[in-house]
Amino acid sequence: MTVTLRARLFRFVSRPSALAIGALAVTLFSSGVARTAPQAATQAAKPADQADAATLVAHGEYLANRVAMCVQCHSPRDAHGNVLLTQKFRGAPIPVTSPWPEREFAFRAPSIAGLPGFTDEQIIALLTEGKAIDRDPPRPPMPPFRMTRQDAQAIVAYLRSL
Repeated sequence: MTVTLRARLFRFVSRPSALAIGALAVTLFSSGVARTAPQAATQAAKPADQADAATLVAHGEYLANRVAMCVQCHSPRDAHGNVLLTQKFRGAPIPVTSPWPEREFAFRAPSIAGLPGFTDEQIIALLTEGKAIDRDPPRPPMPPFRMTRQDAQAIVAYLRSL
């Protein structure tokens, strides 16, 4: 039975028309795959990129609200001292006074929702090196943060999303 099968395959493959058809099929298949593979890769990359962006924004939200506590100074408060959730990061009077008489705190924290007037690199430098680029440094109580670049980028992504 094996000999018969080999004989049949040999006869089929040895025919010139069969080889031509096989070669044509391989050529058409490979060119079709070559054309659709980049499109499929691009389409598959978009959801991954969107998922990565969403993860970055979520991490930035966590950092800005629960770790660096940006929300505490950059958000207005109601009469009871609670942060107004509908106006988070829209700028506000600084809610505390300086404990040192000779060291004055800023009067107001700027709006950082959307980061108006700032470049990404300015904010990243401020959060990673504690330095302001092309502007005066922030006044206390803004601390000189030393975040990782990834954490600073996450905060930028979150604030830009507001």
